[in-house]
Amino acid sequence: MRFLRYSLGEIVLVVIGILIALQINNWNEERIEQKEIREYALNLSAAIDRDMEMLLPVEMQIRASIRQAEELSDYLRGRSVEEMDNAELFFLTTHFGYRPYAWNRAALEQLKTSGGLRKMRNERLVQGISDYDALTQHLDQDYREDEESARAIWSLVSQLIDLNYDPNGLEDVVVWPEDFDSTDIERRLTHFHESDVFKRLAGLEWPLLSQDVAKFRYLANINHDFSDLVRPRTNVELPRLRQFAAEIQTLIDEEYR
Repeated sequence: MRFLRYSLGEIVLVVIGILIALQINNWNEERIEQKEIREYALNLSAAIDRDMEMLLPVEMQIRASIRQAEELSDYLRGRSVEEMDNAELFFLTTHFGYRPYAWNRAALEQLKTSGGLRKMRNERLVQGISDYDALTQHLDQDYREDEESARAIWSLVSQLIDLNYDPNGLEDVVVWPEDFDSTDIERRLTHFHESDVFKRLAGLEWPLLSQDVAKFRYLANINHDFSDLVRPRTNVELPRLRQFAAEIQTLIDEEYR
């Protein structure tokens, strides 16, 4: 009987030892796992910083497209074809569309494929990351639609306006610098008449390629549609994305810094 009790005691001690070892192993695995998740989360925060930097010139291009659409609409409204000038229309049709987004997705994809997103303890952070990911995907779809609309405008513009000016000296008209802002947009679109480049082109007195008033009315229509299509990018979607980004980075700092 004493031997039986001794044996049972040995078994219990072995079982307890095994359970303790398993628990320690689980703790170690959890610690290693959370360390990896922390690294993924910090990488994601850095990637979001790069996304926000990438958005600045893209947003300015969108804003430039909207302002150009407004100026073009004002110019075409109620004006006969005989009153239109090729050089003015050249300046008012140089910027439709914007560059595609270049998201830094590697850190987020690593977090998702590793299963780290499911194992994060902060549910608000997980939801915020999911919302951010979904909105970037939505913006990519928006870009494809916006680009299609911009191509339709460019196709019509090429039929109506002679764009074949000597490119020398036109860089400030057809290319935006990386660091341009709203002030640059206003100056270029509302004061181009004062520039030497415009005076040179206007002096050539090139005729329009078409005198079909219906086509110019159609240009006004699709130009208006384009501005309505892209306006939510700057008014709603990009501000919302920046809000998501700020919330995610705040939660990452609280959880993993």
